[in-house]
Amino acid sequence: MTGLRAVTITLMRYREPDWLVCDTLAGLARQVGIRGEVILFDQNWAPEFAETVTGFSQPHLVFRCVPLEARGIAYARNAFLNATSDDVVLSIDPDAVPEPDWALQLLKAVDAPGVAVAGCRILPHWRGRRPLLALSRVVLDQYSMLDWGSTTRPVERIVSTGYAVRKSVAPGQMYFDTRLGRRDGKLISGEESDFCSRLRQAGAKVVYCGEAVVRHQVLAERLTWQWVWRRLYHAGIGRQQGGGAPNPSQKPGIWDWLLLPAILPPYAMGWMRARFGRI
Repeated sequence: MTGLRAVTITLMRYREPDWLVCDTLAGLARQVGIRGEVILFDQNWAPEFAETVTGFSQPHLVFRCVPLEARGIAYARNAFLNATSDDVVLSIDPDAVPEPDWALQLLKAVDAPGVAVAGCRILPHWRGRRPLLALSRVVLDQYSMLDWGSTTRPVERIVSTGYAVRKSVAPGQMYFDTRLGRRDGKLISGEESDFCSRLRQAGAKVVYCGEAVVRHQVLAERLTWQWVWRRLYHAGIGRQQGGGAPNPSQKPGIWDWLLLPAILPPYAMGWMRARFGRI
């Protein structure tokens, strides 16, 4: 195992089905150039599935499963950061399947001086017919997709479907705001944007690593217009709570403008409810 990079990889299961999580675990078991452990934090704990998780262990990579209280996605992300004393921790969502060199490429990205967090390229794997609304770049953001090509470059924020952090670069900012992020069935977002904003204000670098790739699986129940509208509504809530103007990952394209009458109303309703109502 000489020459392998030591790493801890974390992920969290809320209510995702076993088969979906196993797709991600299988992708992690195929990682090259690394050694260490994979920790699944399970908010839907079952001893039988914990045994399944350990069965993915490799000579160079140990898999284990630990229970975690269901208190929201930001709470879980903080558990990831505190899971180990290691300076560098990688995280991946349980519905994303990484390419074999995903972890190694992210490790290289956070090796650069001053880099506190590195996000990866996130491509879709539609588990059904892609909805018309998904032609919009703004809607792709709601599906946690991110594709700026195969280069590595500084960015304002990453998407936490897959990322690496180096905690020593900005130790006082290594936490996610638990007021943001999905919780209690609400699709509120914004915890990644807030996290990256604080890191940059502290003088740390945030980068996108296009050579680290995951395939983000989108299940059939998320391919409806109703799901997209609900997600946009909660995105409006998250943006107002986080402050600032809407900040899509890419400049709006022609489909964003053509679909604006279907996209803008739920987002605006969520923003106004958070601004003038109570969440």
